[in-house]
Amino acid sequence: MHDIAIIGIGNPIKSDDGVGVMAVRYLEGRVPERVELVEGSVYCADLFHIIEGCRKVIFIDGIDAGEEPGAVFRFTPEEVRPETAGVSISLHDFGIYELITAARLMDQCPDEITIFAVQVKSLEFGEELSPEVEEAVPTVCRLILDELEGANG
Repeated sequence: MHDIAIIGIGNPIKSDDGVGVMAVRYLEGRVPERVELVEGSVYCADLFHIIEGCRKVIFIDGIDAGEEPGAVFRFTPEEVRPETAGVSISLHDFGIYELITAARLMDQCPDEITIFAVQVKSLEFGEELSPEVEEAVPTVCRLILDELEGANG
């Protein structure tokens, strides 16, 4: 049984929206066996069965925070300012925050949730990441591996 899941959110045919999926692919073969790597969809409700029973979940997603393309953010759901809680910063209709809220209501939420997000540049159709976002993938993955190592992952 996996007690840690790393879930890459996004649509890999919409350019930078696929950064989460690309990061999960980059992590293949680099994480401990007890870590499950998941290529998530753009509809996070499909992920309930993945997070249920996990001790820790790490999400990777694209974000539009108005920053420089390729900027990397690390935060927990609790660190999001209350005044933005009602505004989704996800690129998706039923995103990470909606999944976490629903999982908490059903008492199926992991104790530890971390979100790594990369500022997108392009959401045009295409399977390639923009150069700035592509350059951010190894950085995000290194941060995740460091976090797993620090938690005796």
